[in-house]
Amino acid sequence: MRATFITAEDVSDWQDVDRFVLGGLSGSTASAVAAVGISLGAEAKWRVDLLAGVGYSCFQDVRCVGELIYIGYGEQVAVFSPRTGDLASHSLDGYFGHLLTSSDLESSELGSSVLVASASELLRFDGTGQLLWRKSELGVDGVIVQRVRDGQIFGNAEWDPPGGWKPFRLHLDSGEACRS
Repeated sequence: MRATFITAEDVSDWQDVDRFVLGGLSGSTASAVAAVGISLGAEAKWRVDLLAGVGYSCFQDVRCVGELIYIGYGEQVAVFSPRTGDLASHSLDGYFGHLLTSSDLESSELGSSVLVASASELLRFDGTGQLLWRKSELGVDGVIVQRVRDGQIFGNAEWDPPGGWKPFRLHLDSGEACRS
């Protein structure tokens, strides 16, 4: 399975696939601000249109993790299951920042779960796409995860832009702050 953001010019190549909508009503005729195409092998199968209701951000990412597709865009992260056709969307507190997997962090401790960083929070999803926890108020303008080790997440969050970064450490299983 492969998923990628597709350009407005390439959307016509994805006209005859099952279409899902994020940020508006399913039958909406509004123009998409972005779209994600999902294929099996060389065959285009699904398209997720992102409407203006998802918000805006300078960051975007899409990842295939197991049988799920994670889409980060605007002020949302969405989890799409091609097998069931379910599209679950989660609003973020501010802009979307990053999707992080075990291979990104070179840590087997994360397993098949996914971390999502926004402007001010960190979320963890399990291997089935269910939200395990959300840690808010880590910063105000950016959350960066540096590593996962010994059951802890190490990172930095910006509190006083530009450059006012402070470190944080969270328990991987709960998202609660670690005591020093």
